[in-house]
Amino acid sequence: MLFKGVLLGLLLVSQWTLAAESEIYLLGRFTYKGTPVSQAVILTDKRVTELEQCRDFVRYQVRGTKRGKNYYRHYVRAQRKGVNIVAHYSCIETSLNVSRWNAHDFYDKVYLVDLRSGQHFTRYADTNSCWAAIRKDPDKHSRKLYCAKMNQTLLPVE
Repeated sequence: MLFKGVLLGLLLVSQWTLAAESEIYLLGRFTYKGTPVSQAVILTDKRVTELEQCRDFVRYQVRGTKRGKNYYRHYVRAQRKGVNIVAHYSCIETSLNVSRWNAHDFYDKVYLVDLRSGQHFTRYADTNSCWAAIRKDPDKHSRKLYCAKMNQTLLPVE
């Protein structure tokens, strides 16, 4: 009887720790050069289990010339004449609930993305409110602090 109680307790604890586990995500930021407009996507791939594996993907697959592992499948749309889209990629580890990305959905959610110490995503009603929050920040010129339109919902784990 005691063995069953201990086993049940371990099972409950393991379920709780599994629910609070964080996942590895690729955060892609796409900026229209010369404007403050950014779009962001958060992608996941079940084959990527370590943060360093994601960083290697960004270092060698995205920015380098080595091709072979096709993690985080996504496509940046063809650029129109006179429009330059600049892509920035970051690897993050978070326990947020991230909805699936769909390239055809509207980018109607505005988030203040703060990657300076950890990662924090704050949702705003509109882009102007987000930019006003950045202007109040003493470190407002940091590349790790920006507003981005997303089509995904980010919720804390309950």
